[in-house]
Amino acid sequence: RTTPALAPRNTGRLQVLRQDEELLREELAQKNTNTKNEAAYSVVDGENLATVEEEQERDAQKVKTTSATDLEIARALKTRAYPLFLMEKAAVIVDDILEGLSIQSDIQIGSASTSISQSKDTTQKERLVILGTGWGAAALLKQIDASRFDVTVISPRNFFLFTPMLAGASVGTVEYRSIIEPVRDINRKAKYLEATATCIDISKSSISCESVVCAGSSCTIEDFEMEYDRLIVSVGAQTNTFGIPGVREHCCFLKQVEDARKIRNAIVNCFERANLP
Repeated sequence: RTTPALAPRNTGRLQVLRQDEELLREELAQKNTNTKNEAAYSVVDGENLATVEEEQERDAQKVKTTSATDLEIARALKTRAYPLFLMEKAAVIVDDILEGLSIQSDIQIGSASTSISQSKDTTQKERLVILGTGWGAAALLKQIDASRFDVTVISPRNFFLFTPMLAGASVGTVEYRSIIEPVRDINRKAKYLEATATCIDISKSSISCESVVCAGSSCTIEDFEMEYDRLIVSVGAQTNTFGIPGVREHCCFLKQVEDARKIRNAIVNCFERANLP
């Protein structure tokens, strides 16, 4: 009894399902027609693969044929941090400055060398002779410009002596080497001659000197002359004995290192004699 009644209902449902299926097919067909990039879907499905590969090869050839100028332009237009841009510009500016300075220094060195050679040929230093190595001579040697003068020092003593400390050196408070300074250390550009000036000829601008030359146990005296353009006399002075007999023979004036050494040796000898039984 129930079978005939259910048949119309089933047929109605089937019709509804068929209508829905047709609507879905129409909607899918419409979406397929509206798809823009069909080649991408076809690659996935395995269709039109050769066409896509040809397009990729053409793009690679375009990249290879790009010129160096285009690459520089692209690099310049590339977006990057502002500090990095400033550093690149600064590096370029520094390179240009260094190149210009190197060229300028080469030119200056060449001109300076030529001017120096010309000045050596055309000009000559004045000959400056200093007699003595006392306080005045030492002060002058420290201040004089040896590039302007040809300096020569003549003295039998090749060092400057700090005479106020001779009393301390005679009793052992200081050593002798602590109160002397070599003449060549005062001014290394000055020349030194160990000799004694005996005569000055102003008309000829020359000095007569004698030097003691020792070889082994024998010593000889050699005479020579020294010409000058300017002469400085700083030989000091001798101690006045006021004519008192025996002063010069028995006194130590403490003017030289030898005077302090004599006093020191005499004091040591007195102590040694006092220690004898």
